[in-house]
Amino acid sequence: MPEFTPIPGTDTPPPDGPAVPSPALSVEEIIEQARTTRRRNADDIAHRLARGEQLSAERLYDVLHSQKVGGWWLMIDRHIRYSPIGRGLTPAKAVAKYASWISPYLEDNASYDPVCTFDLLGAKSVQELALAHLDRALALIRQDAAHTFLEQATSLAPASTEHKQPPSSSAGQEATA
Repeated sequence: MPEFTPIPGTDTPPPDGPAVPSPALSVEEIIEQARTTRRRNADDIAHRLARGEQLSAERLYDVLHSQKVGGWWLMIDRHIRYSPIGRGLTPAKAVAKYASWISPYLEDNASYDPVCTFDLLGAKSVQELALAHLDRALALIRQDAAHTFLEQATSLAPASTEHKQPPSSSAGQEATA
C-alpha cells in the first residue's frame, strides 16, 4: 500500500479515516485540502481495486463522504474563480450561497427502519433490494456530508470571511463583507 503524507498544517487522519479540516482554516486552505483529499481517495480506491481487494463499508462511506464534501468545496472554488468580474462575490459570500443550497440536505428524511425487506420495499429481486438500500445509504452520506460542510463553513478563519480591500482603493475606506 502506498505511503501517504498528511496535508501540511492540518490534522488529516490516515487514508482510512474521514478527512475533516482542522478548525480555523481559510477558504483557500479548505479548498486545497478538499482537492488533495479527493485525489488521495481516488488513488487509494484505484490501487485497492487494481489489487483485487475487497472494500469495506466503512472505507466506502469515508470515501463517498469526503468526495461529497470536497466536491462542494471545489464547486465554491470554481464559483469564486470564474464568476463574472464585477459581481462582488467574495469567498465568504460564495460559501454563504452554497451553505444555503446545502443546508436543506440536513432535513433529508434518510433515516428508516433497518428491517426493510423485499415486502416492505416492494423489491422483486436481490438487486432491487440492494439498490434500495444503497439509495438510502447515499442519502445518509449526503446528509452527514452536509453537516460536515456546514460545520467547516462556520469554522472558517476570520480573515477568510472578510472582504479584502483591493490595492487601488483609498486608504481610509473600510471593506465590508
